[in-house]
Amino acid sequence: MKIRVLTESGCGLTKQEANDLGIDFLPLQVQIEDKTYLDGVDLTVEELNSFLERGFMPQTSMPPLGDIEVLLESYKKDGITDVILITLSNGLSGTNQAIQASGKWHGVKIHTLDIYTTLGVEKYLVLSAQKLVEQKIHPEEIISRLKESVEHSRGFLIPEDLDHLAKGGRLTPMAAKLAGMLKIKPILEVSKNTEGKVDVFDKVRTMSKAIKKAVKVISKDANAQDYEFYVLNGENQEGTQLVIDELHDVFGEDIQIHTDPMYAVIAVHTGLGAVGVQFVKKVKGA
Repeated sequence: MKIRVLTESGCGLTKQEANDLGIDFLPLQVQIEDKTYLDGVDLTVEELNSFLERGFMPQTSMPPLGDIEVLLESYKKDGITDVILITLSNGLSGTNQAIQASGKWHGVKIHTLDIYTTLGVEKYLVLSAQKLVEQKIHPEEIISRLKESVEHSRGFLIPEDLDHLAKGGRLTPMAAKLAGMLKIKPILEVSKNTEGKVDVFDKVRTMSKAIKKAVKVISKDANAQDYEFYVLNGENQEGTQLVIDELHDVFGEDIQIHTDPMYAVIAVHTGLGAVGVQFVKKVKGA
């Protein structure tokens, strides 16, 4: 049995970073006007944010089908028998299904799960899967352990700019305009509770109230010892620091918090100024 871990750029790794860890990588695509970029290959988070600052309204799509076919064909040639596939939620993208179909065509066994989200939780699961592969844990046991962690995970996004959500169909233009006029901050959830789709968890008046509400909800489900926490910074340092401070207030100073920039394929939809906070139960043995 020869095993590989495969993911895409929703996990926030670049192709080089993933490959350095022994992880295989497919880039999601970002369309900006008439040009298509490969996220994590020829587009960085900083470059994406620069486009957003200049008023561009990018769109995203799944990895090129040709890239999927080339990778799966290489697995067949190299004798790779099993692939542990971790992608963003099926509710956000058809990437997972496309790779499974290619694996079936090429005779490569795909072990996968719906993680019901993306961002930091996806990154943690990818890194954990690779660690378990290196420990020679059987693929089915790895997926079982990952599923257990997914069952105890949740995440919230708080956008500052609602125009990108409207552009992507997550909010109607009228709702986005009205929310802006009333200075309403929606707390968005992407988790198993929402079947992996973006949904509005609550609406409050200010960013600080939204952050405090999100952390309060998290405090009911997680603890500092058994969970990993991720804070995503969409070019909002003040909001990001407030999330960190709130987490410390609730869970204590010893809590381990991973702080990353908002990954490009999600920043496309949340725009600048967003913050995110996620938690996931630690994977057994990882």
